[in-house]
Parts: sequence; structure tokens; C-alpha cells
Amino acid sequence: MNNSLSTCVLGSSSAGNSTLIWNSGTAILIDCGFSPAYITSQLRRLGLSIQDLDGVFITHIHGDHVHESTVRRLIQQCVPIFCPPQIEPHLQKKYSALAKASHQGLLKPIKKSEVELSEFHIRAFEVPHDSDGGCFGYSVSFDAEGGTKKISVTTDMAYPTKSVVGHIANSDVIVIESNYDVEMLEQSDRPVWLKRRIREDGHLSNDQCGESLLQIMDRSQSLPKSLALAHVSQECNTNALAVECTEAALESKGISEISVFETHPGRPGRTITV
Repeated sequence: MNNSLSTCVLGSSSAGNSTLIWNSGTAILIDCGFSPAYITSQLRRLGLSIQDLDGVFITHIHGDHVHESTVRRLIQQCVPIFCPPQIEPHLQKKYSALAKASHQGLLKPIKKSEVELSEFHIRAFEVPHDSDGGCFGYSVSFDAEGGTKKISVTTDMAYPTKSVVGHIANSDVIVIESNYDVEMLEQSDRPVWLKRRIREDGHLSNDQCGESLLQIMDRSQSLPKSLALAHVSQECNTNALAVECTEAALESKGISEISVFETHPGRPGRTITV
């Protein structure tokens, strides 16, 4: 029986997002926002190929989460692409390759927000973000010898809801966005409407990320072992600021045993195994 679960954020920013979750028997991607060449090379580095994927799960329709050329490659390899039914028509309208996938039976809406795929139990949960059809995070769990292991991924989220907190609670690994530093955003040259969109409907600030994590831990029976901070803005944040803010939030509650990892725009982060 498999007894470990691994994840690696292959890359995360406004230019592209994709996270691999796998064990010795099953492998999935959360989002496919990079070119097929990039994803192929990163999978190869980890001993996998596109053909080894049991499925790809889409969070929402924005272009940094769906790369149409990669969708075509997935179709060629008959890799199923899963999404919540709320976003399926929007995906088909925006991406002709996903309309083709639907016609071939490879675009699969997730019934009742969850799916069993090989050894993995995958649950979609809605998160607030300004995207047509909505935006979703995913929790992935499987039964290991020592008990259930769980990884949760939410790379775009304007603010945490009680539902989101409940779905992420009791995860061993949390991949969560820490998009912007408030002061850097306000001092940036971005237009006023974009700053407002980011603050109100788009993304978590570093402070909001820390607050969200504390809410999640309050709802959890056990603390996560690792955190990965995703979708860090290249213009209005730094990895150092994001990590510092999260660690300060944890320390404010006397929590020091959780590892906090960086992610990067165009290269993979650390592989985390639990």
C-alpha cells in the first residue's frame, strides 16, 4: 500500500500556475497554465510524463491556469480534464481545445463536487475570485497506512469564507496564495481600478494569507506539516515578504513547527512529501 503523498508547485504567478500531486500509483495536476514543453520537462524531472497523469483539475478559466496548447497535448494522450460544472460552459466558450475535449468525452464535470480517481479522493470547493463561472480550490486525500493524508490547493482567493476554511482544515500540506504586499500594491503604477479589483475581488494579501491560515488551524484537529505560498506577485510582493508575514502570523499563536516554502513564477518549488 502507498504510504506517502507528494506535491510540487511546478510554477505559480500571473504568468502560469500548475501543481502536481502524486504518489507511487496516482498523479494529477491542479491547473495546466504552462506550455506543454515546460510541463513535460518538469514532469520528467520528477520521473513522470504526461501519459502518467490520471487527470488534470481546472480551478477557473483565467489564462494563467489553462494553456490551450497543453490542453491539446492532454487530449492527444487521452488524459481526462476535470472541472466543476459551473465553469464547464465558460471553459468551452473560451478554449476551443476544451470544447473538443468535451466532444471527445475528456472534459468531465465533477458531480457533487467530488470524484474518486484511482487512490485519490478529490473534492472541489468554491473560493471567491472574479472569474466567469466561479473559481475553485481542491483538496486531495488518500488513505495511507498511518491514516488519511490530505493536500489542499487554492492559488486564487479574494478572501476566506467559512466554507473554504472548513474544506482546507486538517490538511497535511496547504498550497495557498500570498499575492501582494499592501504597501507595495498602493505604491505601484497599477491603475486604481486594478488595485481595487485585486484588493476586493482578486487575491489575498500577505496579511490576509496569514489570517486565513490561522482560521484554518483553528478549525483543524492537527496542524499542517508544510505550507507553500503561491501566486506571489512579481511587481507587488517578494517571496521574502510573503514568508516573513506568514511566519509572523504563526509565531503570534506560538506555532513554530510548520515549514513554510516559497513558490516561483517559472521554476518549480520544493517537493513536499508527507
